[in-house]
Amino acid sequence: MARKKFSYKSLLTVFILLLLSVTYLTYFTSDSSTNKWREVFNYFELSDVNINKNDYKLRVHFLNVGKADCIYISFGENNILIDAADKEENDNVVEYLKRQNVDKLNLVINSHAHRDHIGQMESVVNNFKVDEFIMPDIPEEIIPTYATYVSLLKALERNNVNVELAQVGRKINIDDMELEILAPCNDYDSINNTSVVVKLTYGTDSFLFTGDAEKESENDMIDREMNLKSEVLKVGHHGSNTSTTQKFLNKVKPRYAVISVGPDRNKLPKDKVIKRLQSNGIKIYRTDENGTIVFLSNGNGLEIITERRK
Repeated sequence: MARKKFSYKSLLTVFILLLLSVTYLTYFTSDSSTNKWREVFNYFELSDVNINKNDYKLRVHFLNVGKADCIYISFGENNILIDAADKEENDNVVEYLKRQNVDKLNLVINSHAHRDHIGQMESVVNNFKVDEFIMPDIPEEIIPTYATYVSLLKALERNNVNVELAQVGRKINIDDMELEILAPCNDYDSINNTSVVVKLTYGTDSFLFTGDAEKESENDMIDREMNLKSEVLKVGHHGSNTSTTQKFLNKVKPRYAVISVGPDRNKLPKDKVIKRLQSNGIKIYRTDENGTIVFLSNGNGLEIITERRK
């Protein structure tokens, strides 16, 4: 029987596979606290960052959940959630909150009733005690009838959650942090424009969370002379052309813009919106490029940590 020839190609393949295995194990199983760019299952834990969390009373997490919104706000012992991503089999919003040692949500805000904002909200309500749940007052003719929304309403009732309809001008004060509801300040014929827009202020630091509010809602806030100026803008409607007009940016004057986005058929964010933000000197963070983005504040300046580099 003829002997097989020794194959250097096979040896090289084995060597490459071994090298990849070692690299994988080193990177993904390391418990080093300096592993700043951990990217495991889209969960970003601040324990992986070489900073002292106790220096920052306010922590705002923009979760990497694809073309969807989910914002977790930690302020001292208080936990706040704005939106809950799209539906996922692994309930990654609940898992993320548990990894942040959340056992109760003091406040949950559902910006509006689209699935990419309420997809996992039913699971959130089922897994955590919620002190108060704020949602928009949707005009009767456009109230959704799809399963995700109906199931959420049933879960809220089943868990005896205190549900409040958003009231423009309402201020919620938690110690020295303030949340103010700025929209919707009119009746609209689109679900996007029913988005609850909230401004968070803590010391000199401020955030504007816009849901999917479009230019009609933006213009109404401007016409009502709302105080929109904010250091961080959560870009409306995932960077669609429907939102983030120049007129709106002139009022907000943000230093930072966060776009919650992922692969989808609409190819968001739109180039026109990106160029508009850049021409205004605004630093852009995107969850599809930076992963989960966390802003840390002591009330007088922001520290920004991202799950991964661009």
